[in-house]
Amino acid sequence: MSENVFSDKALQSYLNQISKFETFSREEENRLAVLARDGSQDAIDKLLQANLKFVVKIAAKYQNRGLTLSELISAGNLGLLRAVQKFDPEQDIKLISYAIWWIKQKIMQAVAERSSLIKVPLGKINTAYKLKSTTSKIYTKTGHKATIKELSEKTNINEKTIKKLKHQIVTTFSMDSKTPNGNDDNATLSDFITHKISQDPQSIYYKEQIKNEISKAINSLNEREKFIINSYFGLNDNDSENFAEIAGKMGLSRERVRQLQIAALEKIRVKIADHKEKFEEYFKNQDI
Repeated sequence: MSENVFSDKALQSYLNQISKFETFSREEENRLAVLARDGSQDAIDKLLQANLKFVVKIAAKYQNRGLTLSELISAGNLGLLRAVQKFDPEQDIKLISYAIWWIKQKIMQAVAERSSLIKVPLGKINTAYKLKSTTSKIYTKTGHKATIKELSEKTNINEKTIKKLKHQIVTTFSMDSKTPNGNDDNATLSDFITHKISQDPQSIYYKEQIKNEISKAINSLNEREKFIINSYFGLNDNDSENFAEIAGKMGLSRERVRQLQIAALEKIRVKIADHKEKFEEYFKNQDI
């Protein structure tokens, strides 16, 4: 019996609940902030509730780094609470603008403590992910692994820093990895599975569940297909490889490997489509 993708009832209920909280005008926010500064718990609660949706949106950007969405949201909420406690209503700035730094700091701290970048100093987390992103872009565009010099030129990070961090960065599976599908050279694996979704909390949750189903779908492939997908996208802590490199290992032509990859991606898409009824709200008005 397949696992129910809605098994995390607590998160689903939470997202439904916070989507109903209203945001406040600047004037009302300032009024509540003054009361919160004076110790009003009711005002603190209202300010927290009004900004919980923003925490979800920020937390969603840190997925696939070793923590679940629930864990990322929890960390972000701690940052929001800290921001509300320290916020000065006399400053000419909105609460959420002030809170973003605190939210990101708490999330990044949680990621650093438990993710694959555990050995990277907290202050270097952003630099590390900038290098990962640039490495992926260069590989997608050129088909070869980025050199230290290329990374330095693209990121304006000095080569010494790159050399120090590069061996500490573990490649993780990104749903935004580029994949040639025969038609759109800019398509990503996530795009291949489903259309781009809006970033409201409910959709973010469903997208995470789809990613879990994709992971299970990959594991259902035969060994040859699984090897190609894992190698091409750099899954399971492997370095991503191009078709030529994979072909050399398998004793096949580059074109044959490309064909097998496309077929494997189609199997993944069909596998996800089998679970369409579990995503009724998400798939409403969508066609995969």
